[in-house]
Amino acid sequence: METTIDYRLVFSLMSGRVNTELNRRLNQNFSKAGIPLNAEQWNVLLTLLIRQIATQQQLGTETSLSKTSINRIVNQLEEMGIAERFKSRVDWRSNYVRITHRGFELCDRARLVASKTLRDSLRGLSIADINVTQATLNSVMENLCAGEHVEKENEMNNLLKHVQLHKQMIRQRKKR
Repeated sequence: METTIDYRLVFSLMSGRVNTELNRRLNQNFSKAGIPLNAEQWNVLLTLLIRQIATQQQLGTETSLSKTSINRIVNQLEEMGIAERFKSRVDWRSNYVRITHRGFELCDRARLVASKTLRDSLRGLSIADINVTQATLNSVMENLCAGEHVEKENEMNNLLKHVQLHKQMIRQRKKR
């Protein structure tokens, strides 16, 4: 049996449609539960729950959010008393972020809502389906990241070739 790939559907799913819908539902569920967070803020807090303390740069890398977005979210979390930012003693350019006591209390409530939202989104899928989906998406991410690595490697090789050509030109000029 030949399977055809609906590229439009695959691209739509991988380009954020599922993420958008999941975030929308999570925002609704947080609101219904009286939790003053949105999905982006939860993503940052979840990363902080795992790491305990992180630089803003680490938060950006792990959540795939821009520096501007991380800065805005950390500002919001600070204003709410959920997180606090402090300067590194070693590198004054680095800002570290950690969850406050009030933040941990809120995270306990938010974790229940987020878990229920995720369970609802996975309803009807077997553990095997979830494992296959997870493995597939991990492979896609590895392919995309490998592409970046290859691009950077090619860029570096081209730069090295350019430098070598430049050196040869200088040597030839000196010989004249």
